[in-house]
Amino acid sequence: MKGTRSKDFSPVNRPLSKAAAYYSRLAPWYDVLASSEKKFIRRGLELLDPRPGEWILEIGFGTGYAQERIIPLLRDGVSAAVDLSPGMAHLARKRLRRVALTDDPSLAISDSLPLPFPANTFDALFSSFTLELFDTPQIPILLGECLRVLKPEGRLVVVSLSKDQPLGAMGRCYEFFHDRFPTIADCRPIPVRWLLEENGFKVIKSVEKKMWGLPVSLIEATL
Repeated sequence: MKGTRSKDFSPVNRPLSKAAAYYSRLAPWYDVLASSEKKFIRRGLELLDPRPGEWILEIGFGTGYAQERIIPLLRDGVSAAVDLSPGMAHLARKRLRRVALTDDPSLAISDSLPLPFPANTFDALFSSFTLELFDTPQIPILLGECLRVLKPEGRLVVVSLSKDQPLGAMGRCYEFFHDRFPTIADCRPIPVRWLLEENGFKVIKSVEKKMWGLPVSLIEATL
């Protein structure tokens, strides 16, 4: 990570390959289990403000909830997405075909870095409840890849469990549970703004919310 400062946030004690298998098993029930995330995803998409003709990449597309909302706004643009879970990708493809958005969604499956796209490809990147799934040493690598694939005037919107604001009692309990049962609670609050700024992004807007008492940050940043 750039600089000499560090922030105190929990590690993720499992490889991405195990996360891929876990989310594939969880995929059939994910939309129900994670229904409380949807309003934050919609708010994040408002910050992203997808525009006709743009090329947009979503990192961590899950079951395709955000893709279903991004694709109609781009018209002659391009929406691409990457996720580590084959099970999630299967459901996302079914969702996008069912709503007749596309017969061949541009969804890539990868549980490793680098991102499978050329440099300077995308006008904007979107990621919701995904950055906090990466282990601490992997986050700067992923953000470096975001810098690489974004165009010089590109923008990034991240929605994440957050330590940008005080955790509160619920956040501390959740972090305690994550530290002891990382397979079940495999995401954790992270200092989103600090991570973005330490790794080359300029934050232009930050919105702080709560989800069942857990702090959530919605951040728009540029290069």
